[in-house]
Amino acid sequence: MTNDIISHQTLKTNTAGFASLLGQSVAMIAPLGAVAATLTGAAEFAVGSLPLAYIISIFGVLVWINTPYQFSKKINGAGGFYTFNAIGVGPRYGLIIGYMMWFSYFNVITNAILFTSGVFIPGTISYFLHVNIGTYTWIPIMTAFIAIITFIAYIGIKPSLEYSFTASVIEIILLIASSIIIIIKAGPANSILPFTPIPAHGWSPIFVGMVLAIFSMSGSSAVVVLGEEAKQPTKNIKKALLISFLITGVVFVLTSYALTIGWGISNMPSFFQSSVPGLIVTDKYIGLPFTILLFAFIINSLFAGSLAPLNTSSRMIFSISRDGLGPRFLSKVHPKYKTPYTSILFVAGLSYLISLLAGILLTPAIGFLYLISASSAALFIGHILSNFGVGISYHKMKSFNPFLHAFAPAVATIILAIAIFYSFVPPAYPIDYSIITAAIFIIATAIGVLIYNRKHPEAIRKAGKTDIEIQRAISSDEALP
Repeated sequence: MTNDIISHQTLKTNTAGFASLLGQSVAMIAPLGAVAATLTGAAEFAVGSLPLAYIISIFGVLVWINTPYQFSKKINGAGGFYTFNAIGVGPRYGLIIGYMMWFSYFNVITNAILFTSGVFIPGTISYFLHVNIGTYTWIPIMTAFIAIITFIAYIGIKPSLEYSFTASVIEIILLIASSIIIIIKAGPANSILPFTPIPAHGWSPIFVGMVLAIFSMSGSSAVVVLGEEAKQPTKNIKKALLISFLITGVVFVLTSYALTIGWGISNMPSFFQSSVPGLIVTDKYIGLPFTILLFAFIINSLFAGSLAPLNTSSRMIFSISRDGLGPRFLSKVHPKYKTPYTSILFVAGLSYLISLLAGILLTPAIGFLYLISASSAALFIGHILSNFGVGISYHKMKSFNPFLHAFAPAVATIILAIAIFYSFVPPAYPIDYSIITAAIFIIATAIGVLIYNRKHPEAIRKAGKTDIEIQRAISSDEALP
């Protein structure tokens, strides 16, 4: 490796310890934000059996995170899934997946900032204060939102991760505390029925709800892009993946049960129709002061849940560009903060523009559904391809384990295939357009990579190599392929 890469194109190494990585994992899940958005969506289908859907989803997420867990034991870098597959399987395969996963994480930012500014804040103010804040007031709110998270991401990964860890701890405490209070105050309303398929009138709605429940807990894998900045990445990243999953899995089951009995098992079909059901239940059982506190921290959760994918997507496109397979200007590292500052500014600016257009052209609510559905499609397909990749990689490294590298990824692939089917069949506006958007991006990327490979095969062969060279240079004890 050249000294130029070491001095000018390396992020700040040995910065993120286990607690920071855990914070990034939980922040990407955004527990309070997920309760406000994704859990509410899962309740539309699973209704009174929502806790059962979450219990089943825990097993789905366990096999889901197996793939990044297995990859991170051997391969680490700022490219995440791009580096995993480029080194483990092949450069073309890795580059296609890299752009696919970047598209997904990028649209986590777009849907999160649009949901917060255009759906959640106006909906809460309208319900509790009976005030309509105006048709386009969400635009300055979103502008301030994206400006603040961009600044935090720009000045260094350490402030971002410290904020994410603190926010995550507070979120978990608030969810556990509020859930326990609701359960205690519900008294005789407590029942084992939510853990059975009876309220949902069968298993089919539960499995549909499970798809959204899995999605609400799937963000922990985004931590893999911190491989270059992490302390002992082969040890700490996999630990952060597993522990964040265990913590959030238990919390989501507890919270889903509390909200189900708090709302009323037989009343759950109306849960989704409310704009802010979680806050309504909290106000009913705990009171307005705590509800206001919870509202503030839901905003904070959505804030942290937007900062985390900004860190993730900016590092992915930075890693790709550093290998010469993306715009060169996106491979710059800030001389003082050691952050991929041009990538951060580019991703933040583009996400703001896309969110603005989606909100104006489709309305914030429809725009949010469009963007989150496009993100989901790319995420599911990228994970399916990575599931195949982990088996190929471990076979090449002569460390293949049939259960960990074949059976578990196969189960995850089946679950993801079901998720894709139930998420997009039958077609419905705006989901049908979002799947078309994701498909166009994926196909165009694949065609572009294949054409570029024919013209510049030597350039494509560099995919993932810089991440590995830097990891070898800074961590001589890492077991890299």
